[in-house]
Amino acid sequence: MLKNRYVTNIIIISCILLCIFFAFNSSFIKLIDIWQTSNTYGHGFLIIPIVLWLINRNKHLLAQIDAQPSLLALCLVGLTSLFWFISVLSYINVLEQFVLFSLFIVITWAIFGWKIVLALKFPLAFLYLSIPVGDFLVPYLQFITADISVYMIQVLGIPVFRDGMYIQIPNGNFLVAEACSGIRFLISTITIGVLYSYLNFSKLYKQVFFVVLCCIVAIIGNGLRAFLMILIGHLSNMQAAVGFDHFVYGGVFFVIILSILFVMGHYMSDPLNEIEKSVPKSNKPAIQKLPSLLFIIITLLLLLIGPTLKFKYESFINSLVSEQVNKPSEQPSANTNTTTKFNNNWIPSYPDADAIYTSALVSPLTSHNIDIFVAKYNFETDSKEIISYRNRLFDTDFWSIKGITSNKLSTENGIVIPYSTFIIVNMQGEERNVRVVYKVNGMLAANKVEFKLLQLMNKIMMTDFGGEVIVLSSASKHDADKQLDNFMSQNFSDIKQQLTLVQ
Repeated sequence: MLKNRYVTNIIIISCILLCIFFAFNSSFIKLIDIWQTSNTYGHGFLIIPIVLWLINRNKHLLAQIDAQPSLLALCLVGLTSLFWFISVLSYINVLEQFVLFSLFIVITWAIFGWKIVLALKFPLAFLYLSIPVGDFLVPYLQFITADISVYMIQVLGIPVFRDGMYIQIPNGNFLVAEACSGIRFLISTITIGVLYSYLNFSKLYKQVFFVVLCCIVAIIGNGLRAFLMILIGHLSNMQAAVGFDHFVYGGVFFVIILSILFVMGHYMSDPLNEIEKSVPKSNKPAIQKLPSLLFIIITLLLLLIGPTLKFKYESFINSLVSEQVNKPSEQPSANTNTTTKFNNNWIPSYPDADAIYTSALVSPLTSHNIDIFVAKYNFETDSKEIISYRNRLFDTDFWSIKGITSNKLSTENGIVIPYSTFIIVNMQGEERNVRVVYKVNGMLAANKVEFKLLQLMNKIMMTDFGGEVIVLSSASKHDADKQLDNFMSQNFSDIKQQLTLVQ
């Protein structure tokens, strides 16, 4: 009897899952593409098999729970699908994927009831660990890694000079690049730690403690790894721990760190996993009320709200694209197609922008140029976004971040301009002050999340489907802030009049 119920439930949920994969295929395609192309998030392929194993592991326990369709959760299916469409409009991939996996929870609740969701709370929550999130931590992890490395080098008495992410010792120079931030090891360690704590600890405080311990050990361990690479390079006169050796030694060190965590976890683990017995056994048979055909049809219709709205929105955007293609091109100015030569070969990269404007103006305060870069997007698509990993404020092969801050200033007209400041340096000791302002429909933002929300609001109100990124930069080490403050307060409102169209 229990076996027949289990098979029936599997058939129902399989049909629902196929509908989800078909209706939300664009989100799954983007997610799988990130898993395939990113070493940081490749573990996402393992999450779903692990979740299925965890569910199957508790199938006998699930058979004892009363299962009953929920009308409340049925409404949540429609709301979640609608929110998925809103997240698609925002082009915030993390939000879109978070809502996508939330659909699995609300549909499970709608079909089988809240008791089943509670019993499966960990497997369902574990799905969220497959979401590619964490890139925003990379600069901060780079700073921590550099701090730990320099501190350990100083403890050993080795002369060291640090400028941003560049570390110089007598025998050579090192760069704490993005790949050295330890984000891959941190995310993998957290994923392993969460699963390990669920399987081996019954008390919540132990589970939380072990996951926090994994985070701390991963971050400190990566800093020590970077220090050891520098030390080995120093002792070997730069003959070891460079090139392929760098990755081999780093991999061995990470295996050692994981082994230490597992040993610590072994001595912390409980004799029995009480989590598997969290649902009390009952002598009476569980009530397995299966949803009617009408209920399933309504569920699917509500599920399709988001994909239907997305289809209509994409049709509208395609019509805008067609209009833009057929529209007579803008008459170029005398300086059009003349690429501005920025100082120190510095220039941002926004390859998918609809228009790019640049200029290099001589500051009235000093002889240094104020470089101006504006990338304009008439509309956004899945492959063309203002906030994207493809876009760069500077060439990371030649520049590294020294500091990041946010601030505001007021123009002579009383306009408040929020901006983010990036201090970047290169191996030659050259330094640049880079200020970034995002603009959509006349509204300004310095924070990427705030800008995304402004974009979303304008898309919903159908007032603006794209936006701009404005980048100002000065190479003056001592007067950069003063130069940029003076320029922004006097010229920001009519900045477009001073630019040259290059794309």
